[in-house]
Amino acid sequence: MAESFQNWKKKTVFANRDAKKFYSFTIAYSTLWKAILERIKSKRDAFILITGKTGNGKSTATGKINFRFAELEDNFILNNGEKMFIPEKHFITDGDEFAYKMITEQGSSLWYDEAREGSNRQGWYDKVNKAIKQRKNTNRKLFNVYWFCMPLETEFDPKLAAHLTAWIWVKKRTKKGAVAEVYVANNQRKGGRGLDIDEIIKREEKWLRENPRRRSVPPIIHPEYCGRLIFSSFTKEEDKKYQKLVKLKSGTGKYTEEEMEKFGLHTKKTDEQIAEEIAGKIAKGEIENKIDAWNLMKSMDVEDKKKIDLVSFYLKLMDIGTFNKAFDKNTNKLANLAEKLKKARR
Repeated sequence: MAESFQNWKKKTVFANRDAKKFYSFTIAYSTLWKAILERIKSKRDAFILITGKTGNGKSTATGKINFRFAELEDNFILNNGEKMFIPEKHFITDGDEFAYKMITEQGSSLWYDEAREGSNRQGWYDKVNKAIKQRKNTNRKLFNVYWFCMPLETEFDPKLAAHLTAWIWVKKRTKKGAVAEVYVANNQRKGGRGLDIDEIIKREEKWLRENPRRRSVPPIIHPEYCGRLIFSSFTKEEDKKYQKLVKLKSGTGKYTEEEMEKFGLHTKKTDEQIAEEIAGKIAKGEIENKIDAWNLMKSMDVEDKKKIDLVSFYLKLMDIGTFNKAFDKNTNKLANLAEKLKKARR
């Protein structure tokens, strides 16, 4: 008995007073949507992250609220007869398109189905960060709802997480549906700050260390926890609509360079990317002399020798040889690459 009491005294993580009353509280979809609308009406955007294992139901959770509520809700910001969620326009699978629409849309519900995104995730984060900063710097009030669907919450950039309104973690899925936990920023007391997902994860790890016999963590230890979201699988009609959107977006092209440039969403290219582009232009004959090539290399943030080495690396992959061999020694103009490539293929 005394030993048990001593072990109890060593514990530092207990059920939180703010969260305890929500131990078995279930949040209805209609209640969640009403809360989102109230936030929009109070002149604020809503950033919502949905995470969970592949197949647990992230897209289902997001789809149901957009298909059943946002698609029927008038866009009261624009007041132009459109709805907040227009499936063909606001269901997004491309990072560039999402960053672009963060700035150009108003009063909309933007659903980014990131699980199907194949581009560089860090590049996407950079673009979304730029979009957030640009909107804040110009004091642009767009009153959008942003839904971020992705497998792992730990991969979500902490800089973006500071802007989150809520985090929905899809815990498990059954034949009838799925169960999710909902977390919101606890800023009702002094020292309140944005939603800190890393802090929630660290708190759970600490609780498990202090309770070695327990396998699962009760969410009531978190002051950010506000209840469970229980939802069923897509209906046949909803699933058909979702699959149609996925197919439609898989064949949609990205925004043009001019459009992305206009809204300042281009990210800085790495030295390797610049070197690969220069090598590609040399191979195609678009760069005719060393001076033109060198001018393009100036944007690379490495010493001069490293610039040439990087370009040479990609030229070798193209069976052309080194940078210096690609140009005539006497004229510094492009050598006969067609002949070199012909020989390399033999």
